[in-house]
Amino acid sequence: MKKGQLYLKKKRRFFGGLLQEAEATAPNAWLAIHCSSKDLLSTYESSGLVVSINGGGSTDAGHPDVDQARAVVAAVMERGGIVLSGGRTTGVMAASAEAPKGRAVGVIFPELRSESQEGPVAIVNSPTSRTELLATCAPIVIVFRGGIGTFSVLLRAMIHQKNFHYHPEQPPQLLFVNDYWVGLLTTMVNMGAVPADFISGIVFFHDAAAIIKRIPAV
Repeated sequence: MKKGQLYLKKKRRFFGGLLQEAEATAPNAWLAIHCSSKDLLSTYESSGLVVSINGGGSTDAGHPDVDQARAVVAAVMERGGIVLSGGRTTGVMAASAEAPKGRAVGVIFPELRSESQEGPVAIVNSPTSRTELLATCAPIVIVFRGGIGTFSVLLRAMIHQKNFHYHPEQPPQLLFVNDYWVGLLTTMVNMGAVPADFISGIVFFHDAAAIIKRIPAV
């Protein structure tokens, strides 16, 4: 990966409509999620340090994962970046809700609007749109432990990262995955459900320090 390549301006269209658009600007990043000129599509655009943080919405507020996510958010803010998350104020998502106003963008369904964080929120009309935004758009994707929703983001991010080898014009992506998922992914590889090379590009982590030291400077 060439220096600076990770943070180049990127544009990605994804299937699904938006009920509400969202934008954010930071010292070393900007992000816009808006309706596309193409029918049935929406558009993500960004440049600079944007980090997608994913994890269980029911994770207890005192769980170590929440503290680890909070440490990552603090590092991203210190480096002038933007955080993208599931947009709620519970579980791992609560860490992004603590970012300075306007520096965290949430992606939620209309039914969850009353539970959403303050600041810019993109409201999508389907789970597919939400997964695409959180798993494939940001240059850095982090997956903590979680349930089926978090797992779907993990699988989609793995596939998207693997596709980079077939489509070199696709912007690169760093994928950090909590070692909570190692056992499950290893079992899936051993069963033949997931090819081994689909997990070869993952950076597994135990704590926030392992992530922070691997995030390249803008």
